[in-house]
Amino acid sequence: MVNRKIRRSQSEYYDAFIEQLKFLNYAAKLYDSGERTAIKMATPQLRTLFYQQSYGDILINLIPEVNKDQFLSTCQFGEKPIIYGGSVTNAFVAGKYVYLPSCYEKNLEIGHYISFEHWWNGRILIASDTSFTRKELVRFIVNKDGGAHIDPELNEKYYNLKNDIYSLQATKMPNMPGIPFKELHLALLRQVVHETLMSFKKMNFIKDYDPGKNCFNMKNNFFPLHVTQMTINEGKSATPTIYY
Repeated sequence: MVNRKIRRSQSEYYDAFIEQLKFLNYAAKLYDSGERTAIKMATPQLRTLFYQQSYGDILINLIPEVNKDQFLSTCQFGEKPIIYGGSVTNAFVAGKYVYLPSCYEKNLEIGHYISFEHWWNGRILIASDTSFTRKELVRFIVNKDGGAHIDPELNEKYYNLKNDIYSLQATKMPNMPGIPFKELHLALLRQVVHETLMSFKKMNFIKDYDPGKNCFNMKNNFFPLHVTQMTINEGKSATPTIYY
């Protein structure tokens, strides 16, 4: 007996697309509830939606209603950035210095809608000659670090990100050793999920997404000083008007 393949209908593609958005929302809610590593569960959906592999097409290309010029970027830095700390903020939650996504703080949020290609390949963290794009972050986590697979080795760049090499440090006294803020990779990923859901909310695909401003993470954040969009630029003027 021949095992025939039956092509999906357009309505089935649409249902699968909405299902992926529900999964993203669920992973975001888990992160917001304090289960912050659960945001890794969003990476298979981000890969399905956006990551072009050697076979098949990305899901958004199969949904004609998706506006590819309407993807939200919350990153902002000047023309020649040397350091860009990302659209995240520092926090002290449950006895731990961590990063959280800036979507939790409305007064810190900025936004600019750009093309999908510009958004997906745009940088979200810069440390001198090292940077991460949304595409790279999703690929590292989904393929190497528990999103859908555990690899025996990690790329050095991602290993450094996960192990706080690009993180700020907290210290109570000038001469005391600093304590690095952790989970930068998770906060960046949560912010990417936020941008994704807000983009599709603007396109009227979803209605019930809550950025988590009153969630467990924020209610239990006792750090008095919040730093976000930290930028060091080359040159005399560093007006942060370039969005990626």
